[in-house]
Amino acid sequence: MIVAAIAMTACSNSGNTNRNAQRERERDLKDRDSVAFKAGEAAHEIAKHAEKAAVAAARELEQGVRKASEGWKEKEREDQARNR
Repeated sequence: MIVAAIAMTACSNSGNTNRNAQRERERDLKDRDSVAFKAGEAAHEIAKHAEKAAVAAARELEQGVRKASEGWKEKEREDQARNR
């Protein structure tokens, strides 16, 4: 009798767990359709694109700095050669 009662309780809890999991899945699907969820997805995409643009801008800035430094050094060499 005791074993049967424990088994029934376990089965009952298992059924509750399955129903709860199903409810969570249904809520998650509803959440995916919400305006806030879609806004979050859009914000994530914008952030990814902004990050890529920032990396590209940083690369261009580094190249500009390198070229400016090369121009500075070249002009400095020319001035030293002229002053000799």
